Amino acid sequence: MKRFVITVTMMLATLSVSTSAFPWGSATHAHIDGQLGKITLFDAQERYGGMGADVFNFMFTNPAIATYLYGQSHTEFMKVWDAARKPAEKALAFGFVSHNDVWGADMTAHHNGLTFGQGQGYVIAKAEILKGMLNQVPEFAALELPDPVVMEIAHNFVEYGTDILLKRSDPLIGHKMIISALVRRPDFPALLIKAYGEGLAATAGISRLEAAQLITTTEMEFRKTIISYGQALTLDEATAVQLLSEQMAALAVGFLNAYGIVLPDGLDLVPLLNLGISQAMVLCASDFQGELAATVDEVRQQLKEHKIRY
Repeated sequence: MKRFVITVTMMLATLSVSTSAFPWGSATHAHIDGQLGKITLFDAQERYGGMGADVFNFMFTNPAIATYLYGQSHTEFMKVWDAARKPAEKALAFGFVSHNDVWGADMTAHHNGLTFGQGQGYVIAKAEILKGMLNQVPEFAALELPDPVVMEIAHNFVEYGTDILLKRSDPLIGHKMIISALVRRPDFPALLIKAYGEGLAATAGISRLEAAQLITTTEMEFRKTIISYGQALTLDEATAVQLLSEQMAALAVGFLNAYGIVLPDGLDLVPLLNLGISQAMVLCASDFQGELAATVDEVRQQLKEHKIRY
């Protein structure tokens, strides 16, 4: 996942990391796994596992390691399933596997949409449209941002927008995210270490202990972020949009500086960011729920075909 990670107490540091994949947002993954699981007792673990496949996307200090671990968690996801033994571990791994970029939920987001964006991905197809809309806004066009930067911003607007739209059919999604993170079993970071620790140590040239510590610390910060993100999604739509816009604006200078872009002093980006998220919501409102339902059905079938059950 490449997205702006929203938090109530920390800014959206995700923008400093660039990857090639733009998937569903964390709330959408949490919702999908809430629909897939059959054992109510483990719903929270499945949701957290589904969100947790993006745990390594937030490693900002070493992009090379982040890119390696992103590839591992999104394409070598079965390592986590194979490492799971106990029921709680299987629940976490079940959610983790459902997220994957090969045949899981992320496939419909950025490779092949089911009701829209076939052969391209729902999120990517919507972002392409939104990019054109943004470029027609004089205040946005005046920023003269490179096309890849505009596309990246549009992707994030779509992810924010769809996560907020999700509140209409799943109004308690924010609370569910918070609960999932709060009750997340300690088995999860242990599973990640079993699955990826050795490879990380070899790739990064560090000891296995250092790799385990890095994974543990990264997962801990991710867990905090999910709690804060869930808090934001407990708010009404307008307030959530405004909060996200203000937080994005707070980080925009650093994000654009990474691309060598310097904004004029005193420029207020909040109205433009608010517009972008709001337009993404309008753009996706009519068909997001259909794509989401189709994605749930597709992932359920894929899990069955790949014998992922417990």
